[in-house]
Amino acid sequence: MSSWSPGWRAASPLFAPLQPLPARLCDRADWLDCAELNAHTAKCGLVNAQGVPIRFIDDATAPPASGYEARIYHTGEVATRAHNWHDYFNALAWLSWPHSKAALNALHLRAGLDTQRNRARDALTLLDESGVVVACADATLWQQLVQAEWTTLFVARRAVVRAAMGFYLIGHSLYEKALCAYPAMTGKCTLVPVAADFFALDMAAQMAQLDAALAQQLFKHPPHSPAEFAPLPLLGIPGISADSEQPGFYANTQIFRSRRITAAQP
Repeated sequence: MSSWSPGWRAASPLFAPLQPLPARLCDRADWLDCAELNAHTAKCGLVNAQGVPIRFIDDATAPPASGYEARIYHTGEVATRAHNWHDYFNALAWLSWPHSKAALNALHLRAGLDTQRNRARDALTLLDESGVVVACADATLWQQLVQAEWTTLFVARRAVVRAAMGFYLIGHSLYEKALCAYPAMTGKCTLVPVAADFFALDMAAQMAQLDAALAQQLFKHPPHSPAEFAPLPLLGIPGISADSEQPGFYANTQIFRSRRITAAQP
């Protein structure tokens, strides 16, 4: 999908984490440019891990630098392609997850920016592109997700999931895919434990709490391998799609696989 879609934010529940953002950034007649983005980032004090203000700069005119992540870390400049959904959602992710995005950027530098990408950087990139933050007040639900017990989790325990588990996209590539969602679309999950009353908060308060907690977790326990993140077919999340209301949907083993992994848990 390359053309602008004015009503994109209302198209899917997967965009819920972006709902607190101002209408002028999202509910528009045309693309947002870097000048408008930077006016907003200046007002909200968006900075990188070193406290350097974040500025979105046109990728076509960006000055030479030592690399994408290094430029963000040293100068605060985020190279952004015009009229590009992927980079647009990256900017919105910075605004929605400011502390976590800054942490991911800093950890890229800590992991090393050699020509040969290492497993730690693979893990950071995976979370940045395809990450789903799972807020969970019941540890058994998280274990069932990790063990891919899909029917137990999303059918038998569906009411418990709705009350004690929430799914929040951080990966900007997932937001781009959600414009034209498909059944096998999969995110990679990281856990943020929360109290039961977390889900009574409004979305802005939930996002602020999750962002602060995730950033802290990332610095304390940086991911070392992509295998640490549990896979989740996103259209299986209760209420995300019409298919998710049909118990038989979770029996499709081409989508809901029984793969077992070891996922990191704070």
